[in-house]
Amino acid sequence: MNDFKVVGQMVNASNSTLVIESNDQRYIYKPRSGERPLWDFPDQTLYLRERAAYVTSELLGWNVVPETTIQEGPYGIGSFQKWIDADPATVDIFPPNEVPKGWLTIMSGIDEEGDQVTLAHEDSARLQQIAVFDTLINNADRKAGHLLTDDSGNTFGIDHGVTFSAENKLRTVLWGWIGQGFPEQYLTDLASLKSKVPGSELEELLDQSEIAALLDRLDYLLDEKILPSPSPHWPAVPWPVF
Repeated sequence: MNDFKVVGQMVNASNSTLVIESNDQRYIYKPRSGERPLWDFPDQTLYLRERAAYVTSELLGWNVVPETTIQEGPYGIGSFQKWIDADPATVDIFPPNEVPKGWLTIMSGIDEEGDQVTLAHEDSARLQQIAVFDTLINNADRKAGHLLTDDSGNTFGIDHGVTFSAENKLRTVLWGWIGQGFPEQYLTDLASLKSKVPGSELEELLDQSEIAALLDRLDYLLDEKILPSPSPHWPAVPWPVF
């Protein structure tokens, strides 16, 4: 790419997140120079984690993450993720006793106006696949707004800058299958991934401790064959949830 046009900015994002166009294609561009230092992730690595999530999705063959590359942009090197026309549709907040049939309740609480509300998500195979994916990559920030569903009904996950930590940091809105198993095909795909990680691009994007932790989480999923419970040492659900 060499012909950029900045057409927008995600003003609510924690780090610089720009919408750019190049050669009739739109991208979400996250420059390394715009990353805010975090206490629990190495500086200037979030854009690498965006790419690592895409690479992992592709190695699995799951198509969870829109195509994401690392390139030089108008504000320096960063991640470029292809824009998808999609909106959040699979996680929502409802009044008590109004959760739709076929949805799973995650938690209840009080909103800013003092009313009782319930957080719930669809009980769908695609969301469960993304929940397995998030467990594998140790996603520390799976908000409802990071799950986008296009017109064909396919749901994608975006915003993977805080993933792949060597410490357990799973924080997500997709807790509906705690302790439950998942389809045998996922286990087959995960087993195949185990032989693909060594020598892959992931070893260039993550450090050795993060690769080792990734393989440990992979072994957990293959051995236990269930989705985990929240850790008592880390907030279970991101805030805000959207």
